Order: sequence, then C-alpha cells, then structure tokens
Amino acid sequence: MVVAATAGLTRPFWVYQGFDEQVHYSIVAMVARSWPHPVLSGYASWSGPMVYWLLAGLSRPFGTTLVSGRIIVAVMSWLTCVTAYVVFRDRLGARAWMALALAAMLGLSPFFFGQSFRLLTDNPTWLFVLLALERLLAYVAEPRLRRFAAFAAFAAVATLMRQTSVWLFLPGLMAPFCVPLSARDRARAAALVVAGLVPLAALLVSWGGLLPSGAVQAGSGMFRLRDACLSLAVVGLWGLLLVPADEARALSAKLGSTGLVAVVGATVLGLLAMAGGAMASLRGGDPYGIGLLGRVGQAWWRVLGTSLVWWIFVPLGAATLAALVVTRWRRPADRVLIVALVAIVLSTAASTTWYERYVDFAVLFLLGGLVASGGSRVRPVDVLRWSGVVAISLLWTVMVARA
Repeated sequence: MVVAATAGLTRPFWVYQGFDEQVHYSIVAMVARSWPHPVLSGYASWSGPMVYWLLAGLSRPFGTTLVSGRIIVAVMSWLTCVTAYVVFRDRLGARAWMALALAAMLGLSPFFFGQSFRLLTDNPTWLFVLLALERLLAYVAEPRLRRFAAFAAFAAVATLMRQTSVWLFLPGLMAPFCVPLSARDRARAAALVVAGLVPLAALLVSWGGLLPSGAVQAGSGMFRLRDACLSLAVVGLWGLLLVPADEARALSAKLGSTGLVAVVGATVLGLLAMAGGAMASLRGGDPYGIGLLGRVGQAWWRVLGTSLVWWIFVPLGAATLAALVVTRWRRPADRVLIVALVAIVLSTAASTTWYERYVDFAVLFLLGGLVASGGSRVRPVDVLRWSGVVAISLLWTVMVARA
C-alpha cells in the first residue's frame, strides 16, 4: 500500500510485463466510451471482455484516467488478499496469525505485488478466482445450493475475464461428490456448472477461436507438454518452501508402500518427460525469460541441453502432487484444493504460450490452503522457509524494477 500510494500509482515503476499497461488502458478507455455496452471483440489483447468492462465501469466516475484505473486495480488486489485471509482462516481452519502470514505471502508474491499498482488484467481476475474457490469451499463444508450457484457465477465472471480460468470448473464438477447429496441435488449442481460455462462457450463461438478477433494469435502448440512441465516446476519450488517440516517428516509413514510407489512413479514420469525432449526448446519460446524460474535456469548448468533447474523442480512438482493425492485426499476441502492444483497444471497444456504469472499466484494460494488446513505445527525452520518465499518475491520485484 505504501509503495502504491507513494510511487506506483503516479510515477514510473517497472513491473513484470508492465509495458502491457498502455495496451490494456487503451482498451479500457475505448470500452468506457461505449459503456455500459460491452466490447466483445476487435481489441488487441488475449484477455476476455469482462475485465475491461468492469475496469471501465468502476473508473468512469473518476474520468477513466490511467491513475484511476490503477487505483481500481490496487483496491481489487487488496480485496484478493483479504479474500485469501478469509479462506485460510474461516474455510480451512488456520489460526489468525497463520492466515495473515499466508495472505501476506500472496500479496508480496512475484507476479502479484508489482501488478497491484498497474492497470493490468491478472489481479482483477485473481479476485474472482478466489471468490469462486471461497464459495466452493463453503459449499463442501455445508452443501447449500445457493453457495454452489455463487461459485458458478464467480467462476463464469473469471472465465470471461481470462479464459484460462476455466480450470475452476474441474473442482466444481468434483465438489458435489465430496459431500452426501441426493441424486437430484447433484444434478442441480451439474446444471449450475453447465450454466457457468455457457457464457464462455458463447464468447468463444462468437470469436471463432480462443482469442478475440483483434488479438495476435498464439504460436505453435508443439510446446503443450513443456508448458505443463514448467507449471509442475512452480509446484515443486513453492511446495519445497511451504510444506511444514513436521508434515514432511511424517510423509513416509503416511504414504505407506502403495503411496510410495505412486510418488516414485510420478517422479519417474517427470524425469521421462524431461528426457523425452519436452523441454528441449526451453531456451526459446518465452521472450521474457520464462519468469522467475527461467531467469535462474539461464544461469545454471545444463543436462542434455536443459537447465538443471527444470531437472530438479519438474520431478519434484510431480512427486508433490502425487504425495498430496495419497495423503490428503480424505477431507473434502483438501480434495477441492488438490483437484484445483491439478486442474491449473493441466490448463497450461491447453495454451500454446506459457508465462509463469499464469499459474504462480494460484499455485501459491492452493499450496498455502493445504498448509492452512493441514493443522501441522509451524516451527522456526518453517518460518525461515516461508521468509524465503517473501525474500524471493521481493528480490524478483527489485530485479525487474532495476532492469
């Protein structure tokens, strides 16, 4: 808040992909001139029309200036962190100080903090993603249809803001089967999922594809497997720093022989994906250095042409997902978080272009949620590793600002 108020809102302050701000602002200004009528296509962006309609509507009373748009995004960013705090404390049972620490980590995360005082489209979308997940977790705690309806509505808005948010509907489909319901109630929930997908489906039909008609189309889809691997690497990095030490020590006992086989198998699959050439073209394909992990990877040794960073974190991410499925599947809330984590990794394979900012915030939130619901004691070594998350985030922000 201090940075945003003293520098970020009115002075040049470089953030990751901050040069996109002028593109997004020009679209917001265009939509403001025709508001409340939405502009559904013909603009040069990959984002959905809802985010521009919302930002234009909220900033119109203040003249739709660049600074007013930045203030709206800043407020929505802070509301996202408040929503995360509520989820951690009220939906997942974390103590207030832990919920605050986890929400603060999200607020300072590499691709969220800098964009919280720029007119960019990611943070407003994350607000509706978290609102949808909060309602879904409330639903599995007490299955009331109006809670599920609110989830479907928030998820529909999120997908109209950024199409890749469609991964939200996978945990949504699974949630009614986590709680005791009649066949009629499950059918109603399924109908709400379909209703939530209808606006996005109609939009894609009108576009004739996945992007607005005025946007530059994405490149070849040959890197889809690579994109999923890169998302697994993000899971591996943040999982390594977030999982409490007590839970890590108890892992072998919780896994058992069958679970251990599953984790080893997932690790081997991660290594096979690497060895099979999924990452062979990693040195190209992302003009922004593939974000934080990519910048580190460029400076590390290479094995078979691929950075050692990916050889470490991709199998670690696959093993983390397998271990979570084996050890944390029983509780409905944990099941929602795990399925959501798998869904966002899979969703990146549907895109022809990958940027770490597409998944980083969601992975941090979902892993933080699993930490909050786990009930493990937080020891000094955990505090040190969580401080590492903040240090990495701030270091990345400074690196980008000084670039």
